[in-house]
Amino acid sequence: MAQEKLGGTPDYNLREAEEIERLLKEEEKRAEEKTFQISSLRRLLSQKRYLVLVLAVLLIWGVGWGILSLTERNPEVSRVSTVEEAPDHDTIPAIVQIQKPNIYQLEPFFIPVRSKNKKTERFLHVTAHLVLSNRRLHADIDKVQPLIRQSVYAAIQRKKLKDFEKSAAQVEEKIKREILTASNSFLLSGTGTITNVVFTQFLVSPS
Repeated sequence: MAQEKLGGTPDYNLREAEEIERLLKEEEKRAEEKTFQISSLRRLLSQKRYLVLVLAVLLIWGVGWGILSLTERNPEVSRVSTVEEAPDHDTIPAIVQIQKPNIYQLEPFFIPVRSKNKKTERFLHVTAHLVLSNRRLHADIDKVQPLIRQSVYAAIQRKKLKDFEKSAAQVEEKIKREILTASNSFLLSGTGTITNVVFTQFLVSPS
């Protein structure tokens, strides 16, 4: 019996060692699996963070592009969103109000042109318009219109044919000044003046 006890002890110790070794291997395997799971989880979390970051960037880009497209299609959005600022009088030009001129039209003139104090077969066709300083002058000019027409006729009749052939523009300007001086002399002082004379027709007929 002693031999059985002595002979059985090694078998028991061997089995115990093998069991311990198996348990250690299983524990190592579980530890390795746990480590693998942890690393996999870390990689997954890292990938999720990267994915969330990418999605956030794409979302911000999409929102910005949508706002820009909406602004371009509807300019009123940009006007509403902009803060209204007070106008700078130094940079904004003043609005020029264009007033309609007061014009008094005279009936056309048909005046024979003289050469060396003799009548020729040529005539001067003139249509003159008087530019007035105010509208009230229309009534005053109606009263003195015959005198104004007589002064225009006299100013033109004094010119000779050679004057129109050599320097027609200078003659036209001189006649304009003579008409202004004579016409304003017929108006009452303080009521206004004739500021300019405009010819829409100033033509010498051909011979």
